[in-house]
Amino acid sequence: MVLDVEASETGVRQRNVTSSANEASSNPQSTDAVSDHMNTFRPIRQLKTLSIFLAAIYGLHEWHVLGKILYGAKVKHDWFKFGLAASVALLAIKAYVEMYQGKVKKKRVEYKNFRHETHAILGLFTFAGIAFHVALWPEFGYKTILVMMMFGYGVLLQIMLLIPTWAQNLLSSILITWFIQEYV
Repeated sequence: MVLDVEASETGVRQRNVTSSANEASSNPQSTDAVSDHMNTFRPIRQLKTLSIFLAAIYGLHEWHVLGKILYGAKVKHDWFKFGLAASVALLAIKAYVEMYQGKVKKKRVEYKNFRHETHAILGLFTFAGIAFHVALWPEFGYKTILVMMMFGYGVLLQIMLLIPTWAQNLLSSILITWFIQEYV
């Protein structure tokens, strides 16, 4: 028996509620408001996301970021390699949690179930950010912060919002492999 509190003009009263919430959770074909809200197509939001992504790509292209990273004499390449190693480890943990544990083993992906993996991802993310900042600062100076924000917020986050998880992991594996081959 579930009690629901209802406020009215005469005060607060409790009433019994049928177990429709329990029936909905036991019925796999039922949908709740949260999943319906997340699965709706929102063209304005996707247009905004796509425009942020394209603006970030344009900014990175105008500043010749890729060429300066690959061939720049001022870039501290040892630190950049540490950042790449942390990024590869981060992508491996992400793929393991989302694809293997989430999809194959049907385990719900949330902090409560993956505390250690979440802390490892946060540590690797922090280390990679510091390593990339140290590596790129001699080349870009104060613009390093903007370069990192354009790449992190403008490219990575927007890709996560635009494409599904399986495609994110596939695309990230392909792109990180290509970049490492170009970099070395």
